[in-house]
Amino acid sequence: MLAACSGGSSPAEFSPGGTGAADNSLLAPTIARISRQPVTTASFMDPTAAGKALIFVSDAANGVIDIYPQAGKSQKMVGQITGLRQPQGITTDKNGDLYVANTNSSNVLVYAPPYTGAPKMTISDTHEFPADVAVSSAGVVAITNICDAPKCRLNTGNVVLYAKGSTKSCATVSYSGSDFTRVMFAEFDKNGVLYIDGMNSGYQTSFGLVTGGCDATTITNLNYVYTVSFPGGIQIDKAGNIAFCDPINHVVDTFAPPSNGAFGSPVSTTPLTGSTSPLGIALLASGTNLYAADSGGSGVAEEYKYTAGGAAENTISVGGQPIGIAVTPPLLKENN
Repeated sequence: MLAACSGGSSPAEFSPGGTGAADNSLLAPTIARISRQPVTTASFMDPTAAGKALIFVSDAANGVIDIYPQAGKSQKMVGQITGLRQPQGITTDKNGDLYVANTNSSNVLVYAPPYTGAPKMTISDTHEFPADVAVSSAGVVAITNICDAPKCRLNTGNVVLYAKGSTKSCATVSYSGSDFTRVMFAEFDKNGVLYIDGMNSGYQTSFGLVTGGCDATTITNLNYVYTVSFPGGIQIDKAGNIAFCDPINHVVDTFAPPSNGAFGSPVSTTPLTGSTSPLGIALLASGTNLYAADSGGSGVAEEYKYTAGGAAENTISVGGQPIGIAVTPPLLKENN
């Protein structure tokens, strides 16, 4: 079962950096946790993979980022970043840097190729539980938070923004009502508009946007007429449309940019046939295919045609609890 989709029960209380029973994952503890073997004790990267198109998958259960080549239909892991604490949302920028929402350490780690050494930058997200991270064309970093730790009992999510290269926040925005008690996934469009999804106080899916970058002041709620059962990963496609993953219905719904504060019906729906709990998504640079991090079952990353969907063209056995997924080179990072 996915969190907060079981009749409106309250999510588990969070504990920053805790190692006890608290689960700060976007998914409920009832998800099968199948340990992936082996998880190495030190990060590594196959030197022959340098400069090649890559796939990154965050495994929240095992505290690692697994790295695979895009080429071929039976990918073997070529790298792994270890020592993380429940990594969830991830993204890459046009330089190939990898940004990791390291949830249980309340920070975002930034790794430069070849991803084997210490992070090039650590962005502290003090008292927060980061769910996802996005980077704009101007280098502004946005971190979504599923909970503000001092106010966890009130379920107050937010978005914290950082100027390019800075580890000091330049803005923190939230929603004045109850539509974003948890903020989950995010992505910038080419104009620097940040699209987000999350849950409201009734554990229903919410959509919103944040404008202004470091001058942002609030989250604007977006109405929608189409049912999306649970908030999943977000991508902006080549046409500038906004693609949202719906883990419950196993589809990616793509919407035209909102008009008058609302989304219309989807311009396309991509069925992720055979998936069980797809969450994070990543569009390849071609724009014709996408990868989904499927947290259900044994944990896999699956490649599908965008927007035709159907059966997966390629499946990578990740194991554990894959939540976030990113690729190099990313789609449209020169613009978003």
